[in-house]
Amino acid sequence: MYGIYGDIIDAAERALYSFDKTRELLEYPEVQADKAYYLSVLSKYNNLKFLKDKLSALTTALEEEKAVSALLAEAASDEERTAIYEEISSLKKTAALLSADLADALGCKHAEERAYCRFKLKEGSSKFGVALFSLIKSDLNSHGAKIEEEKTVCAKGGFVQEISFVTEGADVITRLYPLTGAHKVYIVQAKSEELCFAVTPAARVDKLNESDLKIDVFHSHGAGGQNINKVETAVRVTHLPTGLVVVCQDERSQLKNKKRALETLEKKLKEKSVQAEKKRIEADVNAQYSKKNTPISFNAANGTMTDTRLKAFSEIPFPLDEGRFASYIDGLISL
Repeated sequence: MYGIYGDIIDAAERALYSFDKTRELLEYPEVQADKAYYLSVLSKYNNLKFLKDKLSALTTALEEEKAVSALLAEAASDEERTAIYEEISSLKKTAALLSADLADALGCKHAEERAYCRFKLKEGSSKFGVALFSLIKSDLNSHGAKIEEEKTVCAKGGFVQEISFVTEGADVITRLYPLTGAHKVYIVQAKSEELCFAVTPAARVDKLNESDLKIDVFHSHGAGGQNINKVETAVRVTHLPTGLVVVCQDERSQLKNKKRALETLEKKLKEKSVQAEKKRIEADVNAQYSKKNTPISFNAANGTMTDTRLKAFSEIPFPLDEGRFASYIDGLISL
């Protein structure tokens, strides 16, 4: 039900099994009379309360994402669809952060996140964008994340105009999202160009869930051999969440018709999902590119970078070495 967050949610629910009992213990006079015992019970209660609040927030975000996604079918305009896609992306990012908090509190493995990332560069900002991409790539690799679908587009002038890639691993969204926006690269005193970077959660293509299917069999019609009109060999598969229906009656056996119908349904659902995902990604990327006056800026004249969120990262030489870049990302996450 909760996809990649299912294991963490199950672990949290198991840990909260004693929440009510621990809360009741705090009210017992004999517990309150023993200060040391009371403080230990209180500490356990506070930890469980933290888990409970984070778990509630995570499941709420996931349920809201599902509800908002359902609104797409009723969207009357591209503007309305764009707003819905942006809300979906925001809820996905919230879920990723809450999941990381839960995993830390439980001491368990973080969920494997998947993100689509894209740079948009101009001639004056290209060198800085390429260097930043190299640092991001090294940082992701050092944390065990995979990088796939890497693509570079060059402008007619020869400079790198766009870089896109997909990354998958624990906390990839958490590590990259603080770097998003349209950052200024100061070329000379009166001129600046933008270095745009966007990160959006990338959906996986889920396999068919049997509970979402309604399968009917009926007599085939037309040519097809001796089984036609004698045995129920035709198969109709209905995907209940979307209402998509596939009928197959070309084969002589019910089993083969069912297999072909499921394959066809899975292909159609994948195509539909891919198209919707492309629209969501474009809407979210463009929204992040529109974020101006970010805390991050670069100075081409002296080769430095500044992030006003961290005092230690003001007018520092850029590119950073890999160790300092990792410290920089860790510092942004802890804000």
